[in-house]
Amino acid sequence: MLPAALKSRELRKLLFAQLPADFADWLDFVAIGTLLAFVWKAPSYAYAFLAVGMGAPYLIVGPFAGALVDRLPIRTVLFWSNLGRALATGALFFANSWVMLICLVAVRASLDTFFSPAKQAAIQALTTAGDRASANGLSHGINQASKIVAPGAGGTFLIWFAPALIFVINAIISFSAAMLCLRLKEIERDENHRKSVEIGLWSEVREGLAYVRSQVVVRTVLFMMAAMYFAIFIYDTFIAPLARDLDFEQQHLGYALAAVGAGGVVGAIVFSFLSELRKPQRLIAVGTFVGGAMLLTLGIFDLLNASMRLQVFILFFLVLGLTSAMAVIPVRIILQNSVSPDRMGSVTALSEAANMLALLTAPFVGALLVSLFSVGAPFTVGGFILLIAATVISRLDLDQSKS
Repeated sequence: MLPAALKSRELRKLLFAQLPADFADWLDFVAIGTLLAFVWKAPSYAYAFLAVGMGAPYLIVGPFAGALVDRLPIRTVLFWSNLGRALATGALFFANSWVMLICLVAVRASLDTFFSPAKQAAIQALTTAGDRASANGLSHGINQASKIVAPGAGGTFLIWFAPALIFVINAIISFSAAMLCLRLKEIERDENHRKSVEIGLWSEVREGLAYVRSQVVVRTVLFMMAAMYFAIFIYDTFIAPLARDLDFEQQHLGYALAAVGAGGVVGAIVFSFLSELRKPQRLIAVGTFVGGAMLLTLGIFDLLNASMRLQVFILFFLVLGLTSAMAVIPVRIILQNSVSPDRMGSVTALSEAANMLALLTAPFVGALLVSLFSVGAPFTVGGFILLIAATVISRLDLDQSKS
């Protein structure tokens, strides 16, 4: 009755190590906001710098981190990325100004850029095509559950501890993730994986970009994934004003956000019990199409000043969470089935860089749409983007001989 991926002892160890690693990503999020807003009373532009500090490393450091993941032993990268993250998080305890805090957050994010490429390379190496749906479903479920539980736990800790002490707790959690990574055996990659690399790191990054351009499936999937992230983040920050305009209360907003997370976890659980997906692009197409239809409906309701029942509003966001899992998990399966093992780290890092670029730009586009039209406009535009993405991805041919 267990998911197929859990039959692998080494994969169980990897997922067990991911639990504290992902939890640590979100535990001190509330503490950082508390220090900025209530302790140091940081200026409004400090929050913009915080977003840059959290996101820019994935654009600047990420491609080089991915290249190094392709060169180095996977277990070594998993260990040192978590240990480095623990040290950087512990250093936040000594931050005495918002400037120093944001600089340390940027350092921590730079170290964190190594973990996800190494994790994806490890999942690829430890699985076959038949159990990758299960493995990626479990991994996505851990990530989504962490986004729900960890911020709440961090907020609860603030009742008993000063914000700075939460950084110490979080550092211990990251350290435990590093120790759990040491339990892994050295992960063997495909026999074609290069044993030595003599070219420079910058040349390796350029080769990674050239590899993505040369692979039709990989190139198309990365572009579609970035488009889907752009569609999500163009409306994401306007859920609260949309709820207000549709005459819902503050607690109803909380229900909607919780529904998104719950939908993501449910989708991940379903995937964890699936066997091999022969046409994963079909699930992506269905998920993005349904998600686009949900966003269009929400946007049109706002533009027409129409009323919506609370149950329907919550259901829409539950479905949006579910469809996000239907998009993200099959994309990872496609990449793990398509990408050469000696390029998995680079491709994952480039994918995260593209997604982060969407995250950093889409909210400003959404704000412009709101200023020109209404709160419903970003939802309508995001819906159209997802519908276009669904059409393109449904026609994607996964025959590698044509790549």
